[in-house]
Amino acid sequence: MKTPPILLKLLHKCAAKPSPNFHKTASRKDDGGFTLLEVLVIALIVGILSSIAAPSWLAFINRQRVRTVNDRVFQSLRLAQSEAKRTKREVTVTFDASADPPTVTFNPALATGGSTQQLNAGGEIKKGQIKPLSVGNSCLNGVCTKDVNQQIIFSYNGIVDPNNSNNPKLPFVVTVAPAGGGTNQCVIVETLLGGMRTAEGKYDTTKKEGCPAVP
Repeated sequence: MKTPPILLKLLHKCAAKPSPNFHKTASRKDDGGFTLLEVLVIALIVGILSSIAAPSWLAFINRQRVRTVNDRVFQSLRLAQSEAKRTKREVTVTFDASADPPTVTFNPALATGGSTQQLNAGGEIKKGQIKPLSVGNSCLNGVCTKDVNQQIIFSYNGIVDPNNSNNPKLPFVVTVAPAGGGTNQCVIVETLLGGMRTAEGKYDTTKKEGCPAVP
């Protein structure tokens, strides 16, 4: 059966007529992806933002490391004081400031935690990430004498007995500093009753706030 001439002409016209969306479709395909210039600009922006954010991030990490160790020092002193009250006997807390990471020793050994513990937050603080501790006592105008024994003794009732010749002269200060430089934090045992607190930053002689220096 032959195709009618009129239908044949219509088919020829449809085949020859271009699609109205052809150029738009082709244009969209050509626009896919990024040019080399765009990639370089993005890389440059990322590099600039990274260089700005990196120091702030490192400073934040250092502060967190120092805060973590300082919290461990505070907890160690509190725990020894509580143990002295609980067992009704003296507990001596000795810091080894030269160790890296520093250590704290309890005598007699605690019921939980034993006699010696590393002040590295259970392994979170690696060697060299903080400076050795500074341990001092008898502070005047924000400057303490270096504590040779690096220890403090809590009596059976939790106080710091001034009649015990092995006890330091209060305030007793343990300072923690980041290895890369930054803000110090410290724990200060201030009163004979064993009252203690934490502090941060350089000592302000006017406000009497901050961490006393231990030469």
